[in-house]
Amino acid sequence: MLDQSRRDQLEHILLALDDRAMVLEELDGFIAGLLVCPEPVPIGEWFAVAFGMTGGPTSVFDTIDQANRVLGLVANYYDDVALTLARQPESYRPLFPIDERNGDVSWELWMEGFAAAMDLRRGAWTKLLDVGGEVTAATAGLFMLADIARENRHELPEDEVARLTRQAPRLIPQWIVALYRHRLNKPEPVRSLADQPAPFVPGRKIGRNEPCPCGSGKKYKRCCGAN
Repeated sequence: MLDQSRRDQLEHILLALDDRAMVLEELDGFIAGLLVCPEPVPIGEWFAVAFGMTGGPTSVFDTIDQANRVLGLVANYYDDVALTLARQPESYRPLFPIDERNGDVSWELWMEGFAAAMDLRRGAWTKLLDVGGEVTAATAGLFMLADIARENRHELPEDEVARLTRQAPRLIPQWIVALYRHRLNKPEPVRSLADQPAPFVPGRKIGRNEPCPCGSGKKYKRCCGAN
């Protein structure tokens, strides 16, 4: 499981990257969304989203080695959250920032990360609304909180927005546990990231004039191949 020192290291690395990369609280919500998503999302796909590597001209990483170091820390964090949900669901706590001045809990940034994970498989999430019971209630609630966090609340009654905003810190962990339990009952359980191929390990020799796999947009010989 991820110890505090490695978590602090991950938080420091994320803050040092540019604004395209998620911060730790946002990444925590994103990972929770991946873990309860009705369909598996390949690591290469979601890692690119988490670090803003979806078509831009440059990468947030300087080298493949740096990308793999960050990937290793993120994979440990992912597995830590998964283990908590599987073995000690009563202990699961989303990473919500707390205002030290008044003790207010800010869940919106976490929810933005969760919503980004929902966007990856929107159709599959919509199907959960037909499951019924706590699964449908959790899904509908998370859809509404995503809209509130993204300030897309034009179709929500103001009193409902106020209620959900007030109760979100209590409701979110309950909903995540319910959806994770539902996900585990599906034929294909959530796998550890240790069992999945790393996206930055090339399966063949990279040509010097090919695009660098770190996502920088440069030729390999002008980027990681020059190191």
